[in-house]
Amino acid sequence: MIAVFVNERRSGVRMDKNRIKEKIIQLGSIGRSSQGGINRVFGSNDLNIAQSFVKDYMQKAGLESWIDPIGNVHGLYNCPDSSAQTILTGSHIDTVQDGGMLDGVLGLVGAVECVRELHLTHSPLKHHIHVIATNGEEGNDLGGTVGSRTMMGLLDYHDSDFLKKVAQFHFKADDFEKAQIDTSHMKCYLELHIEQGNTLELNHKDIGIVTGIVGLERYLLSVKGINNHAGTTMMPYRKDALVDAAQIILMVDSLARELKNHFVATVGKLKIYPNSVAVIPGLVELVLEFRNQDQQLMDRFIDVLQQRVKNFADVDYSLLIKKSPVDCSPYIVQCVQEICKENHIRYCTMPSGATHDGNAMASQMPIGMIFVPSRDGISHNRLEWTDWNQIYTGIEILYYTLKKLGESDEVINY
Repeated sequence: MIAVFVNERRSGVRMDKNRIKEKIIQLGSIGRSSQGGINRVFGSNDLNIAQSFVKDYMQKAGLESWIDPIGNVHGLYNCPDSSAQTILTGSHIDTVQDGGMLDGVLGLVGAVECVRELHLTHSPLKHHIHVIATNGEEGNDLGGTVGSRTMMGLLDYHDSDFLKKVAQFHFKADDFEKAQIDTSHMKCYLELHIEQGNTLELNHKDIGIVTGIVGLERYLLSVKGINNHAGTTMMPYRKDALVDAAQIILMVDSLARELKNHFVATVGKLKIYPNSVAVIPGLVELVLEFRNQDQQLMDRFIDVLQQRVKNFADVDYSLLIKKSPVDCSPYIVQCVQEICKENHIRYCTMPSGATHDGNAMASQMPIGMIFVPSRDGISHNRLEWTDWNQIYTGIEILYYTLKKLGESDEVINY
C-alpha cells in the first residue's frame, strides 16, 4: 500500500499533519484524569471548556462559528451560491467516563482541517459545508445522541417527564426548539470515526466504508421469584429469581450466536433483591441490549427469547430504548470506494456495530461514514488508540470525499 501522508503535497493536498496531531491532542486532553482517561461527560464543566475550544478553533480555521442553546458547536463554510445545498460533517466531543482520546475528536478535527484545506485551495464547491461538534452523543440520562436528535427534531421537548430530566442540566424546552435546524436544504451527512472494533485491524485494512449503522434495543427484564430463607427452604421448593436470571443470560448469549449475521446481545447490568446472603432472591432486574443491522432479525430475537423464557420463568419486559437500523447512502459508499482505489488504500465495506449521530441524521438526509482502525479493537477506554499514519489517511479520504460531494451536482437519493 502507498502510505498517505497529509502534508506531503500528494494530489494537491497540503493539510499540516503537525497541526492535526496538535489539535487532536489539545482537544483530546481536555478532561484528562491523572490515570489518563478522558472525562468530558455530558453536562460536565470539562465539556463546556471543550465546546469553547472548538468554537475558537473553527473560527481560526475560517468558519463562521457559534454554540447553540444545547451545546452543539457549529462551523459554517459558505460556497458562493447562497441557495446551494449543505453538506453536514463532523462528530461529537463528549466522552464516556474514563474514555479515550480519539472517539469523536478524530471526526471533528478531521472535518475542520478538511474545510480549512478546501478554503485555502479555493475549491470550486457547489455546496455549503456545515461542520458540527455534537453534544451528548454518548449514553446519558437523556438517552444519548441528544445534540443530533435535537437538531433533527426527534425529541419531544414538551413532554413533562423529559423536561424534568433536562432541568438537571439547566435546559428548558425553548433551548431544544431553538437548536433544531432546517434540514430541507441538507445534501447529506458524512462522519469520520474510529472503528471501535477489530475488523479492520484483523483484516489489515486502513479504511472501513460503512454500509449502515446497527439498530439498538434495550429492555429492562424483571425476573420474579419468591424471597425465602436460604437455610430452611429445600431446593425442590424454591423459586429463585437469580437462578432464572442466570438461565436467561445464558439463553441471550446462545440465541445471539445462533442468529449470526453480526448479531450481538449483552446483559451488562443486574440488580438483585433483597441482595442478602441468607435470603433467596425474589426479584432480579437485568438490562438486556441487542444490536443488528436487520430489524427483522432483531424482532425475531426478542420474540424467540420471550417464547423460550416463558417456559421456566416469570418475567416482565419494559422497553427502554429502541433505535432502528439505518442504511448508509450507496452513492456515498461508492464515492469512498472509488477514492480508496484511486489512492491505493486497503479498505473493506462493513456495518457499524456502534450507534452514532448518523442514526439521527438519517431520519432527515442520506448519510455516510468512514472508519479507521482501532488498535486491539479497544474504545471507550483510556487505552483506545489509532496509529497516526492511519489517522492521516482517514482524514485525507474524508477530504477527497467532501471535495467530490461538494463539487458534484449529483442528487443523492434519500
